[in-house]
Amino acid sequence: MGTVSIFSLGIPILFENVMNNLQGTVNTAVLSGYSEVSVAAVGAVNTVVNIILMLGTIIALGASVVISNAIGANDEDKAKETSFCSIFTSLIFALILSPCLLMNDSSVMSFLNLTGEIYRDGIVYFDIRITFIVSNYLMSALLSLLKCYGYPKYTFVIGLLTNTLNLIFNVFVIKCPDISPVTGVRGVAYSCALSNIIGLIVTGCIFYKVKISIKKPGSIKMFFVRIISVLKIGLPSGLSGMMFSLSMMVTTSFVALIGDYALSAKVYFTTILSYVYLFSMSMGSANSLLIGRRHGAGEFDIADKMNRQLSKITCAVNLALSLIVILLYKSLMGIFTDNTQIITMSLAIFTVDIVTEQARAVSQVYEYALRAVGDVFVPMIILICSCWTFSIGLAYFLSIKCDMGLVGLWIGLSIDESIRAIVTYIRWKRGKWKYTKV
Repeated sequence: MGTVSIFSLGIPILFENVMNNLQGTVNTAVLSGYSEVSVAAVGAVNTVVNIILMLGTIIALGASVVISNAIGANDEDKAKETSFCSIFTSLIFALILSPCLLMNDSSVMSFLNLTGEIYRDGIVYFDIRITFIVSNYLMSALLSLLKCYGYPKYTFVIGLLTNTLNLIFNVFVIKCPDISPVTGVRGVAYSCALSNIIGLIVTGCIFYKVKISIKKPGSIKMFFVRIISVLKIGLPSGLSGMMFSLSMMVTTSFVALIGDYALSAKVYFTTILSYVYLFSMSMGSANSLLIGRRHGAGEFDIADKMNRQLSKITCAVNLALSLIVILLYKSLMGIFTDNTQIITMSLAIFTVDIVTEQARAVSQVYEYALRAVGDVFVPMIILICSCWTFSIGLAYFLSIKCDMGLVGLWIGLSIDESIRAIVTYIRWKRGKWKYTKV
């Protein structure tokens, strides 16, 4: 299919991630003009929704590694059969998970320490998003396969489509309450769901158009062999990412103890800072696909060189973006709020975050590379321990016990990201990944 390079893969993935982020940003910006209570509810519940969405990516992550290695090793049957298994399993998993979560929605809200109007809005938003989560899972599986086979541009197209629709639907339900069948938090939730359903339909059409071959395994035994190989990679990788999202959910419950204004502030800060690391995350994802192919072909020196080069680039870009956020912090915060207390607090948060983003630039390159070569179990254990110790434990101590508020929260996160960077870098340099089998 031609030459595939880090930037030919990475740039479309970057645009895809920007488009995905814009969905949450649009929701926050539109709701901030409607009600800060609604912003707090949607922002808090989205930390849970993101974890649930990440469960769906476990299969997509594992499949992309197995397929990339199979392509590198010229094992066409393995790639085709793994593609079929990932799509089928994603569908079944979503159909089982959705009703289970809907029956326990009140427990989720209680865990987040949400009360009153925020609790009621949170229940509404959560139930609607979870009801339609099957569309997210299937779209994740199909887009992952498109990237593996060298069609990353379509992921950008889908991201642009879903976000454009989400923006149009959001503005309609909030700005035209007299003619909209739903409005407020309910309207925003249905906007997300409907735009994702349309995105899934278009993704399916693209998948059919490019004629990526998938193949049903010859027996049930072979089906389970393929799925187990996917889960061996995807489960540890997904758990590592889920721990990060879980830490965001737990720390949101800490912030709820500080006050409603802090909950809204955290949503605003997180929304802005989520764009800073998109470049390193996107390039790390693209790099992992190529690293998987190099590993499958036994080209270890080239894989090592690719990581070294990319980590230097991501560190420089993340630093530049962090400094831009600090220079423009008043204008950026002004998009969401005119609360002077929140705007003033943001400068300290954005300054602490410089360290976070530098560490994240390194960890996203090396953690994704380790995942691509199947070295996932030991890094997962270490990274989970780091997450609970620093991103949750230390963050709680500093923010609540030491009364440092959101600044304490971000210091804990920075230390956690620094540990992640050190661990993944050392693990890669030790070279045990050269002997792993996918």
